[in-house]
Amino acid sequence: MKLKKKIYPHCDFGGICKNKAYAEVFPSMLGGKHKKRGWSYLCRKHYYQEEKKYKWKLPAYIIK
Repeated sequence: MKLKKKIYPHCDFGGICKNKAYAEVFPSMLGGKHKKRGWSYLCRKHYYQEEKKYKWKLPAYIIK
């Protein structure tokens, strides 16, 4: 019997980071000039960088 490997999403920050995703973020929910940005997966490092950039108001779902 073969076990299937779980496929985890990877960070897509800048297209170069290959770490396991920590959070799924939704900057489009902030409105204003961020309205056209969709959602993305971020690792822990890039998640906190983006949180700081948006002054800790970034809507996100933390992946467990």
